[in-house]
Amino acid sequence: MDGQYHSVEFHPSATAKDVLEIVRDKIGLNSDAKGYAIYEVLGNSERSLAAEEKVADVMAKWERYRAATAANTVNNAGTAKRARPQHHFFLFKKHIFMDNFINLNDPVEKELLYHQVLHDLRTDRFPVTDKEAMMLTALQAQLELSDLNEAIHDYRPIACHCLPARMVPVLPHEGVAMHHQSLRGMTPSEAKQAFLNLIQSWPLHKATIFDVMQSFTSNWPRVLWLAVDQKGLHLLEHRSRNTLCTYDYASILSYAPALNYLMIITGSDRKQSKVILTTAQAFQIATLIREYMEVLHGDAVEMRRAQTPKSRPVSALHQNAPLVPPQPS
Repeated sequence: MDGQYHSVEFHPSATAKDVLEIVRDKIGLNSDAKGYAIYEVLGNSERSLAAEEKVADVMAKWERYRAATAANTVNNAGTAKRARPQHHFFLFKKHIFMDNFINLNDPVEKELLYHQVLHDLRTDRFPVTDKEAMMLTALQAQLELSDLNEAIHDYRPIACHCLPARMVPVLPHEGVAMHHQSLRGMTPSEAKQAFLNLIQSWPLHKATIFDVMQSFTSNWPRVLWLAVDQKGLHLLEHRSRNTLCTYDYASILSYAPALNYLMIITGSDRKQSKVILTTAQAFQIATLIREYMEVLHGDAVEMRRAQTPKSRPVSALHQNAPLVPPQPS
């Protein structure tokens, strides 16, 4: 997510888990780091690879896709506007954000998460107020340029690194300059930590955000955000921190993805509620829900095992005391 490209060698039969470990070791991430995944990316769509999925098979699928796209372009030559070519690539990033999966004391992980946050900001996957936009840009300027010694006439090139494109043109220069001036003396490391602290002020900062549409109630906007995190599913107003409802994992009875929608059954055995969300990322959302549930289930099993009182095993050499039958009085 930091924009670096790495060339890695792997066996044709290597799985996503194998390649993930190769990348992890190459960039110096701790071997016990958890929650990362390999994604395949094409344009604005991305998909996390299953641990046992063979990477070579995914690349073969890319070749078939390119061949089919090229053939379709030739057949439609002169009848349609030529589309900008898109390229597949693999992306290594944090996938599961459990509290015990995050180690900001590891400088490599901290750097990866910082760049992942920047990417979420640029792609409009984080709600930013106008004031926060100024503060984030000032912190990014302090990180990149250090103290404000000379007048900066345009903060927009820096804002492009940490804000969605729609907010950059309307960013108030004077407000950013004032915040930047107040950061004098702050080191790049301190500026990065302050940047992350501001992001972490939102309770759902660890959630993965998806654009969805709903039509089951007229009380809500049609276009929403679906946030998936370690606590459950949250429906929010689009590009807003206003949470409309939350479904914790214990209340989710079942979920079923389809090509263009995701159906979720919530409630109890006695009273159930059906939520249908229109989205092109239904399978990715369903996979993320399943993986969070599996991690939480594993944690619950470990907790019960730890709480079980440990008694000394009964030895065959030491018989229990014989039961004395009651004697008549």
